[in-house]
Amino acid sequence: MLKRKTLLTSLLAGLAATFAPALACACAVCLTGDGDPTANAFNWSVLFLMATPYAVVGSIAGWLVYSYRRAAVKRDQDHATESALHLALSEKESGR
Repeated sequence: MLKRKTLLTSLLAGLAATFAPALACACAVCLTGDGDPTANAFNWSVLFLMATPYAVVGSIAGWLVYSYRRAAVKRDQDHATESALHLALSEKESGR
C-alpha cells in the first residue's frame, strides 16, 4: 500500500510539473529570467552565503600563523639575548 501511495504521489508531482511549469521553478533564474534584478540579488546572496565560512576560517588560520611567527621571532630574540648574557658573564669573571 505504501509503494502504491508513493508511486501515485510521484506521478501527480510529475504531471503537475509538466502541465504547470511555474510550479516547477526552483531557482531565481528559472522564475524571473536572466538579467532580472531579483535574480541578481539571489545570486549575490548565495555568493555571500558561500564565501562567509571561507572568510571566517581563513581569518582564524591567518591569525594562528601570525601568532606562531610572532612567537618564533620572540623566542629567537630571547635566545640571542640569553646567549649574549652568558658570553658577557662567564664563570671566571662572575667570581663564583
